[in-house]
Amino acid sequence: MTSVVLASLLCAFPPARGATPPADQAPQQPLGEDEVQERIDTFMRTIDTRISPDQWRALGARGATILEGIAQDRTLLPTRRAKAVVGLSAIGSPTSTSVLLSLAQSQREPLNVRLTAVLGAPGVVPLSDLPATLKPILEGADHEQVRAMAAEVLSRHGGCDLVRAQARRERDSSAMQRALQSCDKK
Repeated sequence: MTSVVLASLLCAFPPARGATPPADQAPQQPLGEDEVQERIDTFMRTIDTRISPDQWRALGARGATILEGIAQDRTLLPTRRAKAVVGLSAIGSPTSTSVLLSLAQSQREPLNVRLTAVLGAPGVVPLSDLPATLKPILEGADHEQVRAMAAEVLSRHGGCDLVRAQARRERDSSAMQRALQSCDKK
């Protein structure tokens, strides 16, 4: 079950940011408020269609504000909220950092929302700050899968010392196995 949840979350996220648009691609005009809302509604209704990072980024700051509201709305389905977190991570708005971290840390949030928020942290937290930012989640999350996801993210972003230390503290370090293997490859 854990591997299915992790696999589905890993598939939900795009590759790391940093790709530059092709030189022949003209810059897009900013979207109007109605168009941003319409696109978000469309993105939230998709089931089998993956939304690209560029599509999310095109929503800009207005889109981030709307997606932050969706991600935090406990009356919505957890899958919808997790999709909003994916969008926030792709947009990379600095205001989204506190939203993603509070979702990841909250015991009251559904597990898939928490895992998606941890996985999305590299999109909103400067990579140099990521180990310090995820350390409280790695060490203090109440759920083993949340700690394991934090370890996975840290293993890819310079936090292997933290991952190894946490694996030694775990009663059963098997949940951290993938992260430890990733660290051993470096």
